[in-house]
Formats: sequence, C-alpha cells, structure tokens
Amino acid sequence: MAYVPCDYVYPADMPRRLLCRVARAESGNTDDGAFQILMLEPLEGPWREWPDTRLIVRLGEHVLPAPTDGPAF
Repeated sequence: MAYVPCDYVYPADMPRRLLCRVARAESGNTDDGAFQILMLEPLEGPWREWPDTRLIVRLGEHVLPAPTDGPAF
C-alpha cells in the first residue's frame, strides 16, 4: 500500500495503537522492490503537547492503515 501525506496510520511495532497522521512520505526503489519512508505526526498521547513532535521515521511496511474516516476531533 502506498501512503500519502494526511493518511492516518498506526505504527505496527508499538505496544499499543497510537494514531498518527503521515506528515511526509518518500518513495524509492531497490532491486528488491519499491519502499516508502514515512514521517509520522502523533495525534494522541503526551506528544501532542510538544511542538513539532514527530515519531521516528517508519518504513511503509511497518505501519497499519487506520479507518478512512480519520479521528474524531
């Protein structure tokens, strides 16, 4: 699946679901195939209180898509 900015995702390797928005998505290709590097903006938890907070970059294969209707703000 290819992600674009403003998509909602969950990092797959977190101990609990943490809703994030894709802030930036970069794509590339290698001999093994296509990949994406995503910069995620957390939408839940204490990170929302800190300005310009981003999670560590995740590969597209290490996130799960969130419902398409997004969070209820």
